[in-house]
Amino acid sequence: MPTFVPVLLPALSAVLMAVAGIRDQTARKRGAPAAGERGLLPLGWAAAGVTVLAALAGSVAGGLAQGNLRPVLLLINAVWGMLALVALVRLLRRTPRTAEALALAVPVAVSAFLVMGAVR
Repeated sequence: MPTFVPVLLPALSAVLMAVAGIRDQTARKRGAPAAGERGLLPLGWAAAGVTVLAALAGSVAGGLAQGNLRPVLLLINAVWGMLALVALVRLLRRTPRTAEALALAVPVAVSAFLVMGAVR
């Protein structure tokens, strides 16, 4: 397996965060009104739960398939899944709907599965 696979999801999340930051900075320069409270992200419990459960399920499946089920990797995959959710929320400027959260859960679970297979 290529060595770049474990960092695909965090790299994609970082790109989404950068795009959202550039968009917000450009909007501020053009004098657009502030979009509500800047310090708060509209993270929904359902979207966060679906994302974390997908990361944990992918981690457990990958760990059982590869024989390296480690609690530290479970935590890392859950954090990377939440990073992807935060990036999506920041890009969309709203809480993802159920379909969007489930669509995000698929790459999070696959990424967690691949990370468990790549790290030995």
